[in-house]
Amino acid sequence: MIVQHKITLAVNEKKPVSPMAYPLYAWLLSHGPKEEGDALHEQGIRPISQYVYREGERVQWVVNLLNEEAATFFEPILERADAALLHQGVIPFGEHQVEKIDSVQTLMNRAGERNDENRFALELVTPTAFKQNGRYAVFPQESLVLQSLIARWGLCFPEFPLDDPDAVQAMLAGLHIVDYRLHTVRYSMKQTKIPSFLGRIILEAHLPAPLLEMFRTLYVFAPYAGIGIKSALGMGGVKIE
Repeated sequence: MIVQHKITLAVNEKKPVSPMAYPLYAWLLSHGPKEEGDALHEQGIRPISQYVYREGERVQWVVNLLNEEAATFFEPILERADAALLHQGVIPFGEHQVEKIDSVQTLMNRAGERNDENRFALELVTPTAFKQNGRYAVFPQESLVLQSLIARWGLCFPEFPLDDPDAVQAMLAGLHIVDYRLHTVRYSMKQTKIPSFLGRIILEAHLPAPLLEMFRTLYVFAPYAGIGIKSALGMGGVKIE
């Protein structure tokens, strides 16, 4: 299951807003039971992706809860709060939208609406990076994008695994980045500035029908999952066309 909360933040920030996501995540953890929060925070792949980005004149906070455990912990906090108290002051909450995806079939139906497409645009709206061989990778290789999505899929829908090695290799053979518009940035978190990138990539898929259906499903899943490292802390926010 997936639950997405999209909250408009009543702020007048002129500077980049994506760094607000890290203190908002800390605020969320501080308002739930400590032991459960610590357990969620210490998981290798955390069952939450969340980020802050500017959408026109609005600043939006998107929180994606990727399994029942995360929904049980975070939803009561999000539903009862009308503001967050951070170090920089009180951040009032405005419009609050909630979307729930109860089954894989919902995503498959959305993927089916794209059954004539083999080009897929990903808009990376917050700083994004990958870790490869112990170093930050600041270019979205096909294998890194695919592995990131499949790992998070397993959190949401463990009953429908997509991590068969042969299928993954076959998918990679027919998946290529054919266009991109990217620039490098640094994501500020605590005292660290993480090398990362922002922008848009276009993937083209030449795959047999079953694998193409699988990739289309992962594509419509991307805005909930996020891509790359530290998606629980504000990185890797994704929009699709």
